[in-house]
Amino acid sequence: MPTPEEDVVLKSEIVDRLRATGLKATPQRILIFQELMSRTDHPTAEDLYSAVKQVHATISFNTVYHTLQALTEKEMVSVIRPVVDAARYDPITDLHGHFMCSKCKRIEDQLMEDPNLKQMDSDMKASGRYWIVQSQILWVGLCEACGNARNPDGRNLS
Repeated sequence: MPTPEEDVVLKSEIVDRLRATGLKATPQRILIFQELMSRTDHPTAEDLYSAVKQVHATISFNTVYHTLQALTEKEMVSVIRPVVDAARYDPITDLHGHFMCSKCKRIEDQLMEDPNLKQMDSDMKASGRYWIVQSQILWVGLCEACGNARNPDGRNLS
C-alpha cells in the first residue's frame, strides 16, 4: 500500500499519462488505472470492477469496461485475450509473453529480452502485408502449483 505522499505522486503521473494521450483525467479513470497498475495478476474487467467498487461505490461496470477500452485504444494498457477465458488487462505494454495456467487461470508475465523476437515483431509490422493491431505471445499449460497437485490417492492431476 503506497504512503499518502506516494499516492499523490502516482495519481499525478496517471493524470499526466492520461492527458498526454488525449484522455480526460476523470476520477474514475484515475482510480481504475491506479488499481490496474497496483496489480500483477492481469485482472479481468470484472476483477477491476469489484476492486474499485469498494472505493467508489457508485461506479458502474460499464464505466470500468469503457475505461479499459479507451486505455487499450491509447496503448496505455494491453489486453490479453486467451481463447479459453475472459479478456485480461496488463499495464505492461512492451512486447512480452504470458503463461496462463489452464486450471487456476493465473497469468504470469514472461519478460523476454530476445532481440530475435523483437526483430520478428518489427518485421511483421513493417512487411506491409498485414495491419497488426496487437502482438501477443501466450503459453497455456499447468503452473507449478497445479501441476504438483495430487488426488487423494496420490496420483498427479496433470
